[in-house]
Amino acid sequence: MEDRLVSLLASRPGGASGRQLAHYLSISQPTLSRMLRDLRSRGLIVSEGSARSTRYHWVGGRARLAVLRRRRMHEWIAIELIDRPELLNEARKRLQKIHAANPQGSIYHQRWEELLSGPVHDLLRSMTEDGEQADVLRKESPLTFVMTPEQRRALYLQFRQSNEPLSA
Repeated sequence: MEDRLVSLLASRPGGASGRQLAHYLSISQPTLSRMLRDLRSRGLIVSEGSARSTRYHWVGGRARLAVLRRRRMHEWIAIELIDRPELLNEARKRLQKIHAANPQGSIYHQRWEELLSGPVHDLLRSMTEDGEQADVLRKESPLTFVMTPEQRRALYLQFRQSNEPLSA
């Protein structure tokens, strides 16, 4: 049964609610809660949100958790860019500084330059899409300055730690 739960979560980049998981697996909420607690204690899944809005995500360990956090950060930044397009000029300046500090990342910096100079919808899609290539690009992002340290801390707190109680 755990394999089915893992497969289900791994196939859903946006995560799934406890209600959805219980329905698809045809199991009770208490059984699901025990399974989720076990997976969380092993660092394989994280929960986001609270109460009925809780969504569970397959991360497969700490590295995948970082991927999910970077994606969520860039989803938030994308909304800010829609509201404040003037931030793109600052991002271009920051990209130059990043390139000067890390010339080995020039392939990624070049791609960011293309995105920052092209249509905004291409930029927004590239920075928020799921996938290995998008995540590698987010690692060299010139846009992280948009989020303040307090906002970043709040984002990280959205992902509850494995020792907190579960609510399915």
